[in-house]
Amino acid sequence: MMHNHYVLFTGPNEVVLAEEDVSPSDLKPGEALVRAEYSIISSGTEGAGFTDLVAQMPQVRSQGPAPYPRRTGYGHLGEVVAVGPNTDNVKVGDRILTFSHHGSLTRANVARFALPVPREIDGRRAVATRMAGVSITALRSSSVQPGDRVVVIGLGLVGNFAAQLFQLAGARVLALDVSAKRLEVARSCSIREVYNSAEGDPIAAVREWSGDGEGAEIVVEAIGKSELVMQAVEMTRRHGETILLGSPRARVTADVTPMLTRIHLLAIRMIGALEWTYPIPADTERARFTIRRNYEEILGWIQHGQLIVDPLISHVLSPRRCQEAYDGLTNKKDEYTAVEFDWSEFRD
Repeated sequence: MMHNHYVLFTGPNEVVLAEEDVSPSDLKPGEALVRAEYSIISSGTEGAGFTDLVAQMPQVRSQGPAPYPRRTGYGHLGEVVAVGPNTDNVKVGDRILTFSHHGSLTRANVARFALPVPREIDGRRAVATRMAGVSITALRSSSVQPGDRVVVIGLGLVGNFAAQLFQLAGARVLALDVSAKRLEVARSCSIREVYNSAEGDPIAAVREWSGDGEGAEIVVEAIGKSELVMQAVEMTRRHGETILLGSPRARVTADVTPMLTRIHLLAIRMIGALEWTYPIPADTERARFTIRRNYEEILGWIQHGQLIVDPLISHVLSPRRCQEAYDGLTNKKDEYTAVEFDWSEFRD
């Protein structure tokens, strides 16, 4: 038997570091036991689970509230210490990134996904590949061309990476946020043009920035606020694309006719950019882009300094400070831009 520490939501706004025993003999085919190095918090998806904002989503409301306690996390970097029967894509000693819960020893579904990570890459940077993998969906779902004008609304971890990725694709990017700190971090990540939406009319600012008063070819809403989706449409020019990268959760009552009218009259496309609409395996014939291909390329960009991570990681904490981590991401958004857990104290 081996001892595991894992992060557990016990109720709305309550999180603890729980413990359990795990046995390598219980592993099923396609599974591996992975000893953690780092894991990264998704402030959007996990934050919605922490506060129970997720309960407001229509598909969740129709099914009833999800029960507590709940395990959480889906970005985990570590070393394989055991593999299940008939599991041949990883071996003991491999360093891999998986879609696993936060835990010192996690039972990973490596048949679904396991990304090899070279030893020479700093783990704090490598684990951020997980969240950039969310961001790249906006780029992949768009029709962006070099020189296109792209606006990204929201400069949290996902929005910042999205802005960087569109710049890598050759677009001219304007990144918007209401936080001076996040705008400062964006500049540190080489995002060249930023605007503080709290200091003026962001719609007017985007139209002026576009050069002809018409707006941007592509506008990405990277927060998940329905009212900002309506704002994004107002920033999008004729034949442009409004991309929903953030997941809308909170209920909003509004007159959507002006938005729908603009979409209709200007032939604007509204595109959902959920990561899981893409297949995972790299060898599929179902899609041009796959999650595996995305992650391999992102890890390479991080390794070679083309995608900048360091200024975004505001806190690297012991998992024992999990309550502080989620409280900070929820209530101190200027201070907590991104949080990783360092599991080194739990390694043998």
